[in-house]
Amino acid sequence: MGEPRWVEVRVVADGGVDEKRFVKAVQQLRKELAGEGLPTQDVKEPGGLAQDDGSIAIAVALVGAGGAVPTLVAVLRDWIQRRKSPGKIVVTLGDDAIEMERPTFDERAELLEAFLKRHS
Repeated sequence: MGEPRWVEVRVVADGGVDEKRFVKAVQQLRKELAGEGLPTQDVKEPGGLAQDDGSIAIAVALVGAGGAVPTLVAVLRDWIQRRKSPGKIVVTLGDDAIEMERPTFDERAELLEAFLKRHS
């Protein structure tokens, strides 16, 4: 099957969001990714869980023959649409990144899928 490609999914908190609720929401995202068969692991951050911008990152393995990319996009879309204050999601693969927010997620979903496929 080959080595999986690891994608960093960084969730950036919306201003004023409760830190405990934010951490719990990101844990829920990780659970949903794993529930769809997408392996995850922690991203080691210097100095702790979150960056200075209040973000938390999850590494997601894209495994399988192409089915992982649409699954990842669908899980991210569903998760961000359910958030009251979702902030944004930044997906990074190598040196390239794409930023997604709830108001623009649907219109940018195809760009995200193309972005992920471009790096296969």
